[in-house]
Formats: sequence, structure tokens, C-alpha cells
Amino acid sequence: MAFKKNSCSTEKCAPKGMNLKAPSSKVVSPKGAAKQKKITKPKNGTYYTQAELYECLKDCCGLENRRVARSVYDGFAGMIQSALKKGYKVPLPGIGKIQVRQSKARMGRNPATGEIIRIPARKRVRLTPTKALKEAVL
Repeated sequence: MAFKKNSCSTEKCAPKGMNLKAPSSKVVSPKGAAKQKKITKPKNGTYYTQAELYECLKDCCGLENRRVARSVYDGFAGMIQSALKKGYKVPLPGIGKIQVRQSKARMGRNPATGEIIRIPARKRVRLTPTKALKEAVL
């Protein structure tokens, strides 16, 4: 019995329902020169729910539905988590650099009792924003 090589085309490996072909009417130019799509406002006014986030992702990327947007987001988040777990720094162009840093042990104070306590060293996830993001937001 002969085994075939794993021939994986993008259509075969894509999640079910995901359209990998770029829409013919939408052309995205490099470096974000194309106009950004209008982002919907969160319903509660301060933060997006998961459903609203997936809806925005679907609209901005031209995906078929929210289920596909969720699978894209979950894959991206999983890739970042595994890279950080292995100790890599992950650049997010236009946003910043996310990395794991080691904090030092320090002395602190319990706000309820005023007692001095020792805070142990630990690892923390840090996002260092880019200059462009700071200028756009602040």
C-alpha cells in the first residue's frame, strides 16, 4: 500500500465555510493605505462584547460570517499564546510588541491593614505600544 504525500491546498485545509479567495471588488493596498472600514460603536458605549468583536472582525476583513471570524481570531490568539509560552517576542505591526518579562521581587503594603508585605518576583505579559499607536490614540 503506497502512501500519498500530504498535498494540502488552501481550500482543503481552510476551516469549513472560510472563503480564502480575496473578493474581486475589494483591493487592499500595502501599508494600510486603503481606507479603513467604519467600525461599529459598542452597544454599551465602553467596550465590545465578544459577539461585537467578531462582527467587527468579519466586516473589516470581509469574512463570510461570525463563526469564521471567531475561528480566525482563536487561531491568532492561540499562536500568540504558544509563542509567548516559548519565550518569543511577538511584534504586532501598527500596534506594538507583546512579550513576557520577569518582574523583580519588591516590598508592598496591604491597603486594608497597612501591613508591609513582600511581593515575589513573577513573569508578566507586557505590551509595548508603537509610537504610531500612541500618537493616534493619545
